[in-house]
Amino acid sequence: MNLIDERVHERILAKKKQLDSHRPLSPEMVSRLRKKMEIEYTYNSNAIEGNTLTLRETQLVIRQGLSFGGKTLSEHLEAKNHPRAIEFIENLAKQGPTEKILTETDILKVHELIFSGILESAGSFRNCQVYIEGCDQMSPPACEVPDLMKSLMIWLNDNPEELRIVELAAVFHYKLVLIHPFEDGNGRVCRLLTNMILISHGYPLTTIKTVDRKKYYNALQKADRGDLKPFINFIARCLEQALDVYLSAVEPSTKDNQFLSLAHASKQSPYSKEYLGLLARRGLIGATKIGRNWFITPNALNEYLQVHSKEKKVKSHREKPDG
Repeated sequence: MNLIDERVHERILAKKKQLDSHRPLSPEMVSRLRKKMEIEYTYNSNAIEGNTLTLRETQLVIRQGLSFGGKTLSEHLEAKNHPRAIEFIENLAKQGPTEKILTETDILKVHELIFSGILESAGSFRNCQVYIEGCDQMSPPACEVPDLMKSLMIWLNDNPEELRIVELAAVFHYKLVLIHPFEDGNGRVCRLLTNMILISHGYPLTTIKTVDRKKYYNALQKADRGDLKPFINFIARCLEQALDVYLSAVEPSTKDNQFLSLAHASKQSPYSKEYLGLLARRGLIGATKIGRNWFITPNALNEYLQVHSKEKKVKSHREKPDG
């Protein structure tokens, strides 16, 4: 069952192969990248759920233990706790392909680490009915959660649809959201466990950015209506951007791999900035989102131009009348 856009999947595999060619990374590089991604991941995952700490404030809470007026204790604890949960999933992922070793106990531990000191129910499945705001599906009764989680672990281990790793991680995310096993904090647990699966297969920590919150929820709503592809491709594009961050850090800087704004890139292609932006949003071109803006390397731009040129030639040949 192929649910991911093949162009996106091919780019992901190519970028992972490129990143693997630089491994093992030096301890200094690993430490620097991990610290960067840890802060950005924590900020974005919490901000999606309404935490009002800024990226800089999140960094200062984690690194220096500072506190900020006007912010709640829970917001500070959410920032402080998250790195411990990230470390936990990373260590678990080192044991091998996560879909073979992940247990319900591990999932409960992730929830406990994130919400220690915040929720009385930290580390426990819910015992009451919850309603998912903006969701077309009703969460199952609390009494069914333990059995549903056991079934989910079996599904993850067996992978009966023979999903590829990115697809498996994204579908697992969606299935866990539907069970909604916790009173609160389901989104953050889902995002971490999605990463656990990806990391165990050599992919970097992948962030869903708060600026893409609406796209994230819209894709989940489409999944509720039976169309999983938009959500899987949304996760895939987030993963591709994480790979871009790592590659930009580990590869020697050249004119071909430096990020260009779409305005600059439009001057090197037959396409306008607006059209390149449309291609980027649809995942049709290997662009990377930094903050709210899209960027692309000359390599990625040229790759798209070459592929698009070949497609046009094939289409023209097919439409050419015989004789």
